[in-house]
Amino acid sequence: MKIGIDLRPFLRFETGVGTYIKNLIFSLSDRDMENDYYLFSSSLKQRFSPSKIPIFNKMHFRDFHWPVKLLNFAWYRLGWPTIDAFFKTRLDLTHSPTPLICPTNGKAIVTVHDLFFMDFPYMANREARKFFLKNIHRSLQLSHGVIAVSHFIKKQLLERFQIDEEKVKVIYHGVDQEFSSDISLEEIKNFRASHSLPSRSIVFVGAMEPRKNLLNLVKAFRIVHSKEPDVSLVIAGRRGSAYPLLKKNIDKNRLHARVKILDYLSSRDLKRLYRAGTLFVFPSLCEGFGLPLLEAMASGMPIAASERTALPEIAGNAALYFDPEKPEEIAFRILELLGDGDLRRKYIESGRKRAKEFEWGKTAESTLDFYRSVVYRGE
Repeated sequence: MKIGIDLRPFLRFETGVGTYIKNLIFSLSDRDMENDYYLFSSSLKQRFSPSKIPIFNKMHFRDFHWPVKLLNFAWYRLGWPTIDAFFKTRLDLTHSPTPLICPTNGKAIVTVHDLFFMDFPYMANREARKFFLKNIHRSLQLSHGVIAVSHFIKKQLLERFQIDEEKVKVIYHGVDQEFSSDISLEEIKNFRASHSLPSRSIVFVGAMEPRKNLLNLVKAFRIVHSKEPDVSLVIAGRRGSAYPLLKKNIDKNRLHARVKILDYLSSRDLKRLYRAGTLFVFPSLCEGFGLPLLEAMASGMPIAASERTALPEIAGNAALYFDPEKPEEIAFRILELLGDGDLRRKYIESGRKRAKEFEWGKTAESTLDFYRSVVYRGE
């Protein structure tokens, strides 16, 4: 098979869709010695580092200088040019890691990570409002296969769109097993010192966007701080549209001395943060999967998480759940994990066990099987 993959979400931050496509292609490169891979990227200014591209047995990588906005307009409004044209060959299948198909002469599949942009359009970013909302119906109709990252997302797709259930395949993400590897106490100590972190901290990892529900987390932390004054809150991730209001809320509640905001962290520093923290909290209003949950579990952190959307499906019995719109309930769960050593140990153990069920190798194998089923369907 000649398989095309759009790498553009992996060009910048290795979070969300970027983390997915990175781990998928590296795992595919380790397992697939047979098929031809055509890896595509395009940006006016940004270029891929060679270290970010795995070496497939059969591979063609092209990095074009088309501006992202121009290509998005051409693909999602005009349906032109085909990705095949960039490689000057007909592809058997093209995989887009977003809900919008890449124009192709062969078969096309997409991955749907969530439908947040439909449920909360006023919270979605400009790109999601501009392209996803207007084009997802047509894209799902034209696609030959759809990967849903959870059963929750598959259920949403079947309820909202007229698509054949057999066309939709649930394939879970994996988790980098490096999160479960040993880190020395000295390294953790140095990380705490370099970022001025206390010995006890509540950790959140994710983009600072409205759907992450960080204002309610700050309200909950104010309650926690009144009972556990030596504990800090650490928020790590890209400073998205929710950051200005978040910072204003922290200052308004006079919590700036106990709330630490870190920028986007490298994968190594992220592993250090998980090990340096006391517990992980994930108050999101809407998640199609929730990869930071697994990373924190694999790292040995007890979890307090939102009971909404896909999070209970992914975390299973390895987390304490709360209503994300009730700060008092969020605070109660955090205080439970801070104050009860036996409870902490229980959720640390169950979290590590749960995280082992999710492997990027399994993701790659299931995805490759799906590629074959789509390409050879009906033959």
